[in-house]
Amino acid sequence: MIATILGGIFKYMDTLPPLVLIFIAAGKKELRGSLIFYFLVLQCALNLYANLLTISNANNLFIYHYNCLFSFFILSLFYIKLFNTPNTKWLIFGAALLFTLLFLIDTIYLEPMDQFNSNSFCLAAFILCGYSLYYFMRIFKNPTGTHISKSRNFWFNTGIFSYYTINFFIFITYNKLTLEKSPLLIYIWQMHNTIFLIMCIYFYVGIQCKTND
Repeated sequence: MIATILGGIFKYMDTLPPLVLIFIAAGKKELRGSLIFYFLVLQCALNLYANLLTISNANNLFIYHYNCLFSFFILSLFYIKLFNTPNTKWLIFGAALLFTLLFLIDTIYLEPMDQFNSNSFCLAAFILCGYSLYYFMRIFKNPTGTHISKSRNFWFNTGIFSYYTINFFIFITYNKLTLEKSPLLIYIWQMHNTIFLIMCIYFYVGIQCKTND
């Protein structure tokens, strides 16, 4: 009984937390329409659609291809704006073009739309974690007058880093496990959703902050 209730809670952990954050962020003028706001809307919409397909016993794996690609684009724009230098702008833009090319190759030849795209998610995680680490290095090397715990972008970056770093090991094995129809799938995705919740908690802290830097 308890296991069933917990399973139901974990199942929607990737939908309800971003929905709550959307309503909170929508009440703040400076966050309404921000890239993090759009990222939360994307996660809520696509994850809800994926859950509805699961309920109807339909294949929902194609949703994660779109999630991976559009999330990467939105977060790349977030880091372009965050770093705000010509060099990082062109570096991130070039990385986005390369990622798109490799994403298409992976989808067409290796992991089609009816399979989980482990390769693309791992590549996205690797690149985004690189951006996150660079941000950490930059703020600790050149601290501003504002304490980092009061910086909105610090918490947003921490959430992104936590989600993509920890889930890298889930992403890299998930396609293989789905093809094998492993009984561990449900528990692994519950772990993924728990990590997603942690990211949302960091986002919540960031939303409550008054400054970006």
